[in-house]
Amino acid sequence: MTTGYICSPRLYEYEGIKFEVPLIGAPWPLKKDGEPKKRAGRKFYEMFLRFMALPEEERDTYRIGGGCRRF
Repeated sequence: MTTGYICSPRLYEYEGIKFEVPLIGAPWPLKKDGEPKKRAGRKFYEMFLRFMALPEEERDTYRIGGGCRRF
């Protein structure tokens, strides 16, 4: 039996803002329909700094999807 993995950016919702955090690259805010927003401004990055200041276990409580899955 072959095992494989499929990975996507981790998805979070914090302070009412949905965003993705890829393994490589910068975090990015998402629209309500899940599509990436055109711009990530100062407000988003200020929120993201607060988010990253949380302990890892607490950040995981805000995770709503994404990551790696084995099949």
